[in-house]
Amino acid sequence: MRLSGQICCSCKVSLSPPHPGCERYCTRCRPPTRRVYLYFMLRDSWHIQFLEADLKSPLPRRLTFRDAAKIRELFDRFAAERKLEDRQALEYALENGRGSIWLNLTEEQYAKLKK
Repeated sequence: MRLSGQICCSCKVSLSPPHPGCERYCTRCRPPTRRVYLYFMLRDSWHIQFLEADLKSPLPRRLTFRDAAKIRELFDRFAAERKLEDRQALEYALENGRGSIWLNLTEEQYAKLKK
């Protein structure tokens, strides 16, 4: 029942339908998340900067990747919305050499960006 999404994967309380066929948390057990804005730009390599949800305060950690596949992986793992149109917008931004996505990070992941 846990693997089918009928009960919470943490406290085992029954969850209301629809049951997506994957593990889910109840609202009480769901880990808190932070919303972070990821901005990327292609120069000689992909430069990534993170901003707070207010879009004014930059986070100190910056990343540089040679390949756009790493940006796709960040999208697949942490994107706030994973709809088809969001994926298409990401691909369009990668073709143009710059763009952004919203990420949902756990408190631990957010703390690593703050270092």
